[in-house]
Amino acid sequence: MFAIKKINIIIPFFLIVFLSCTEEQPFIPEDMPGSIVGLVKPQGINAQVNLYQGKLLQSVQSDSITGYFEILNINAGVYNLEFVADNYGRYVLNEVIVYPNKGTATPDIYLNPFPEQILYINPADNAANVPVTFPIEIEFSFQMNQSSVENNFAIQPTVNGYFEWINSANQNKMIFHPSDQYATNQSYAIQLNKNAETIYGDTLFFPVESHFTTENIKIISTIPEDNATYISPQTEIYISFNSKMDRESVESKIAMTPSTNGDFRWLDSKRVSFKPDGFLASNTEYEVIIFPGLMDIYGSLFLTGKSFTFKTEPLKVVSNYPSKGATYVNTSSPIVITFNTYMNQAAAESSFTISPNVDDWYFQWSDLTRFQFIGTTKLQTNTQYTVTIDSSCADYWNNKLLSEFSFNFITGE
Repeated sequence: MFAIKKINIIIPFFLIVFLSCTEEQPFIPEDMPGSIVGLVKPQGINAQVNLYQGKLLQSVQSDSITGYFEILNINAGVYNLEFVADNYGRYVLNEVIVYPNKGTATPDIYLNPFPEQILYINPADNAANVPVTFPIEIEFSFQMNQSSVENNFAIQPTVNGYFEWINSANQNKMIFHPSDQYATNQSYAIQLNKNAETIYGDTLFFPVESHFTTENIKIISTIPEDNATYISPQTEIYISFNSKMDRESVESKIAMTPSTNGDFRWLDSKRVSFKPDGFLASNTEYEVIIFPGLMDIYGSLFLTGKSFTFKTEPLKVVSNYPSKGATYVNTSSPIVITFNTYMNQAAAESSFTISPNVDDWYFQWSDLTRFQFIGTTKLQTNTQYTVTIDSSCADYWNNKLLSEFSFNFITGE
């Protein structure tokens, strides 16, 4: 018989690591699409579910029995969902986040029933960030007694406004326009009492209520726009808000860098301008900062703050006299140069030459943007003169001309 020897096999640690590393691992690319699933209630209403990201991307129907819906092949991102069903209100679900290769489940969506006379209400129930001047629309499936509808319509909190009606063969719609604006960051309830009548005297089967929340304070536009370039150093800054602002609050929260003194001027309750005391520096980037904490007349606070930048145009000559190529110029005429901002007078004068040279002429500044070169002697007759301002010419902040500026003219007899 052969003796069986016990053999211990030792596998080096690095080999174990190698074998484990070579084991195939699942690969999930980051751009793998995700999905959204959920339930629309009450069950059996066969709702349409619309997926938005700025525009409509997909539409699906919820299951006609269970109310289940599923939207597939959605790129990772943030989306809004709209739920619509005949004889039921619209519902908006904002900021639904979709992750790569994952399903996002929404909370159960409940659509409020509408009487048969009402097709839809806009803004939809639960809509958020509604613009503060947005009109309220109610579309009906029947022609309505207008005064009856208006008398049974209300908004809470109360908002003053006026009604507009569109009655045609294809549309019966009431539009309520706020005469001013809604308060910012405020929840409102749209109510239509069941006593609202059709032109046949039929009333609604039950009252209807829909809710929305308005947007917070935001900046609508700025002049200059963010990242604008080649802006005149003589510019004025304009900021437009979406709401009526508390003026003192706004003025205390706006600053410019480099630091710039100036005055505020209000065009109306939503638009303010800032006029610098003088010209800005040429070829310089400025930042306008709107700090958090300013508020509107409704007490809402601008919490995020905002800033925008712009760059002024380079130093340049904006006008000259005589004009380039002028002829028959009066021999007693001064030479006038105007720049686009305040100048370093010494640098401007030292950069100036005229050929042929003239005697007993000197510089006279009317302000920091303009000088005239004049003298007691006259220029030569029938002579071409060339005026040159070289690139050593600098503005008050020592920003220089990007290139030499020159022009010529010819005197008369």
